[in-house]
Amino acid sequence: MGNQTNHYKNKRYKREKFINEHLCGDGNIIDSFIVDKGHVNGLEKHCITDTGLIIVFNLESGKLVTKLIARRPQIMRYYKDVDREPPRWLLSLCDWHNSLNYNRV
Repeated sequence: MGNQTNHYKNKRYKREKFINEHLCGDGNIIDSFIVDKGHVNGLEKHCITDTGLIIVFNLESGKLVTKLIARRPQIMRYYKDVDREPPRWLLSLCDWHNSLNYNRV
């Protein structure tokens, strides 16, 4: 993972370790969404994985910005914005992770 922002390298090492130990890694990307957060560095690509992660990349540079353990409302927003239904199993996974407080890491 050499292509990551300084923010991720310097601030998110505990989350990365947790993801590898408790979620068995990133998993496989099942969907992705282009998101405009109004950030000075431009658009982001938010990738949803089958392990319940949201992996955020800067669209232009391709650098990893952060990884989030997804919550149901986040997943619902992505799919609502493109007028699609999220996979039910993914929402259940988010609920399970939330019950274990994984999204607080």
